Amino acid sequence: MNEATRPRLRRGKPVEPLPDEDIPGYSKPGVAPAAVTPASAGKPAQPAASGPVLLFPAISDAGGPAPRSFTFQWLKDEEGERRKQMQALATQQVQAYIEALARNRISASPKPQASRRAPARKTAPPILENVQMIAYDLWTNNQPVLVFAADAHQATPPAGTAHAGTDADVQYSIMMVARTDIYNNLHPLYVGVTDKYHLDVTPRLELIDAVDADGDGRGELLFRETSDAGTGWVIYRATPDKLWKMFDSLNPE
Repeated sequence: MNEATRPRLRRGKPVEPLPDEDIPGYSKPGVAPAAVTPASAGKPAQPAASGPVLLFPAISDAGGPAPRSFTFQWLKDEEGERRKQMQALATQQVQAYIEALARNRISASPKPQASRRAPARKTAPPILENVQMIAYDLWTNNQPVLVFAADAHQATPPAGTAHAGTDADVQYSIMMVARTDIYNNLHPLYVGVTDKYHLDVTPRLELIDAVDADGDGRGELLFRETSDAGTGWVIYRATPDKLWKMFDSLNPE
């Protein structure tokens, strides 16, 4: 900083007039602050209008590449067929998760030994809700990477069964990422099914967007994760075989 631009402190009145616009939280010199009326005293501040919170990623890098969209452009009637395939695969994954929890559940009272082991009863397919699917061209080679998310709950078990009234109210969530191959088949890169009781094992992921986090021209997937340790952010790079974790704010390395 040179001498010409160095700020100087002087006593007395300011040389230039103060701006006319009002600044929230400040009052002009010589103007008494607005009095608090009895009607407004003790009243809590009115909250802002409630609504869904939209998150938008932003990367601060003056020397990085120009921002671009990685959204995949579908051909006619292609997206609907892929959505059906992803939804069928997600239903299978959630059902396998529910059945695994049922097998590992420890009963409070020991069951009597049966002379002949009865065949395991298969649970009804779960019901998926809030289904969302988006496709990205992360590798800029016109090969879609599909990101599928949904909430799920188990169909109400029949009355009198072992699971009646136990699992019907449990809410599950699934995040699934898959790619397609040259034969038009799906290959899962990540499958995460969890519920509020198992966030320490598998955190809940919510997709934010695809971003070029390292400036190499390829896209990465940015998620908000919720685990037993709290809420944070995680970035995954999609490879042909799996998702590779690049950054995790809850578990920094």
